This record gives sequence, structure tokens and C-alpha cells, in this order.
Amino acid sequence: MLNEAQRQSYSKDGYLLLKGAISEGEVARLEQGLSRNPPLDGTLTDDTPNYPAPGRYTLATNSLKDPDLAFIVEHPTIVSGAAELLDDDPVLTAYVIYDRTPGGPGLPIHNDYKRWRPVGSSMNWLFTIVPFTDFNEQTGQLFVAPGSHQPERVRDAGSGALEVAPPGKPPADAFIDPGLERGDLLFMNMYLWHHASGNQSDVHRIGLFNKYAGAHAPPATGYFLYDDDVFNALSESGRRLLAVHSDRVIRTTRAVLTRATAEGTEVLLAEDGSLPGCETWDERAIPDWDLGNYIAPLKHHLIQAVGIEPPWVSYVGDYEEDEHLCRVYGYSLPGRGFPVAYQGAAWQPIAALTSGITRYGYEAQAVTDWQDPNLIRGKGLTQAQSRIDQYAY
Repeated sequence: MLNEAQRQSYSKDGYLLLKGAISEGEVARLEQGLSRNPPLDGTLTDDTPNYPAPGRYTLATNSLKDPDLAFIVEHPTIVSGAAELLDDDPVLTAYVIYDRTPGGPGLPIHNDYKRWRPVGSSMNWLFTIVPFTDFNEQTGQLFVAPGSHQPERVRDAGSGALEVAPPGKPPADAFIDPGLERGDLLFMNMYLWHHASGNQSDVHRIGLFNKYAGAHAPPATGYFLYDDDVFNALSESGRRLLAVHSDRVIRTTRAVLTRATAEGTEVLLAEDGSLPGCETWDERAIPDWDLGNYIAPLKHHLIQAVGIEPPWVSYVGDYEEDEHLCRVYGYSLPGRGFPVAYQGAAWQPIAALTSGITRYGYEAQAVTDWQDPNLIRGKGLTQAQSRIDQYAY
């Protein structure tokens, strides 16, 4: 349990440090798990060095199926603290161990709200950082800018997804070293600006950088899909921390497109009764390890097959379709478009979705999920859009 002073400190500064919250035995157990799972999940290419040459390496994806890595996900201090600071039930959106090897470079000033990434596109998430080594002048400090999370930038403009104004970059002298040491726990707000210095020591600078989102604030691009082995590696109570899991792959992506009329809300269906969509492919305009954003193939299909281009979409859910999963996104038309027919698709009253005209059977549920008033949605973008300006749409 956090006390009132700690909660107020997090609200004001955008971070909260709990000294020695993770025991020596627990950190040693994580190290045992890491020894069996080398951190090679990142953006390694033919042009990058081989581990452990100087660099910054990542262990992520489904590696936490190892019990010596999985246990930390449901650590009571981490989960209870995240729940209090998010004011919601927490769900795991990323399990990440970073290994900055000797000579590895630092990271420039940035914050991690990113509308193209499954990790960064929720409207309510935080980091839980556990150093395996002291983060000092030799191994590489993590610097934070207190108060730079600027929560006042978020507003509801009535579009169905929250708006976020572009942030102001803090000056260099705004950053401090909170003094992270082995076994500490740092909660850090999604919007907080931070940076890291390089590793000038002869030891590995390793830390766990997990992310948790509020259960009512799903990532706008969709969750990273953990497999069933990860789900089974958690305790019965810990399994609630995974929003999605499956051994099926996400092979298609579709859109719930709705509009309001005088007769009621309508949804756009393709000629075969399915939601308009296509097979997925991975957009690599901004390469990184956290795959799951299928907005680019969906938008390409909607332009080519339907003649419509929503400026953004937001994740609705993953639904079983044949032998795979379909990742569905949603967008509600504002009623200011030009009234022409939609090629290859037709608007149908939502009530008609129960009459057997749909193809796969989940379409009505997807529309209901899209209209859930209890969810806090953000805007999901393609990587290509975000390379220009992720706040422009």
C-alpha cells in the first residue's frame, strides 16, 4: 500500500522511487532467468554488433514463460503500486529487460507515449523499473525531469478518443538522477521525459522495464499478444494481468466503422457480411521489437477497397476467425464527410447484425465492444504517419 504522500509525489513529479522494494533473492532469481534467455529480441540486424559487444540489447516478446522471469510480473508490491497509481486494475503491456553492455551508448531525451506502438499507445500506463545493478556514473544513470509529464495536455474533444497536445521538451538542467540501485523499484509515468547515459564500466548495466496499463485504457494499436505458455507460467490470480493471450496468430485485421443517422447507428459491412479488412503484414517504417500494430495494412485496404481513409483508428479486440485471430479496430465517422456510396460495402443498422447477415459471428460483439462507454481510448496511427508528426491527427 502506498501512503498519501507517495501518491501525491507521483502525481506531482511523474515518478515514485521505492528503495529496496525488490529483495536480493528476487533480483538473483531474475538473473538466473536471464542467464537462460539471452537478450536478443531487439532490432538486431546484420549491421548491429553481436552480443555482448558494446550495445543495448533487449529481452522481451514471450520470454517470460520462464518461471524465474514470470514471477516478477505479479510481484505484490509492483502490482498493488501500479493499481493505485493507475487508479485501475493493471494489465501487463510489455515485459522488457534491457542489457546495456560495457561501452553501450545511452539514450537521448524522450518520453514514451507513442501512438504507433502497442507499448506506448494506451492513455493510462506506467513503467515499473527494477535495476539489477546500480545505475551510477560508471554503469549509466537514468535521468528524469520531475513534473515533465504535463497531464494537462490530455483532453476529450468528443471524437471518441482522447486528444494529446504536443509536449514541451524540458531543458537539460531540469533532469535529475533519482539514484537507482539494485533492488529499487521506480514507478514512472508514461509521459515523463527521461534519458540515460552510456555504460562506461566493465559490467553489464541491466534493468527490468515492465509496462502496465489500466485495464480500461487499452493500447490504441492493440496489445502485444502473449502465447499460452506465458499465461500458464503465471499463477491463477496473476493471469488476470494478461489482457490477451493465444497460440493463434493474428492473420487478419478489420474495422468497425460506424455512423449516426436519424434512424440510429449504422455499421459498414463488406458484401460478404464481414467487417471490411484484409490480411495483416508488419509495417517496418519504424523498426522495433513490439509488433502488434496492424493499422497500416488496414488503412491501405480501406483506401483501395472501400474508398475511405480514417485519420486514426483505435483497438477494439482480437476475435477468432477461422483458424487464426483477427485484430479489429474502430472509428466513428463524424458526419462531415461527402455523402457518396461506399464501394464494395454497405451501411447496415446495428440491429441487423443479429439477423444472420454477418460472416464470422463476432461482428455484433465487436460493435458492442467498440461502443463500450467504460473504456478510455486513444488514437492509433501507422508508423509512417508518426514519422511525420504523431500529434497531427
